[in-house]
Amino acid sequence: MNIGSTTGSAFTSATTGIAQGMEQVRQAAQQVNDATTTRPVQDAPEVSEGLVNLREGERQVEANAKVLEAADQQLGTLIDIQA
Repeated sequence: MNIGSTTGSAFTSATTGIAQGMEQVRQAAQQVNDATTTRPVQDAPEVSEGLVNLREGERQVEANAKVLEAADQQLGTLIDIQA
């Protein structure tokens, strides 16, 4: 069993997930901004949708940060065992 590659995969997956979450947050913030500055009264559903997307992106980043933290702890434990 190659644990090192599993840890590497966790780091890779988590950083990719964080990047995707950050991009979703950026797009959602732009959606909210566009909806409130161009047609503030008519597009209330777009504002709500943007805020929901913003929250989803935030949760995605938080979840992937926890994956990174767990992978870091796993790697630290493996290094301690090997030392």
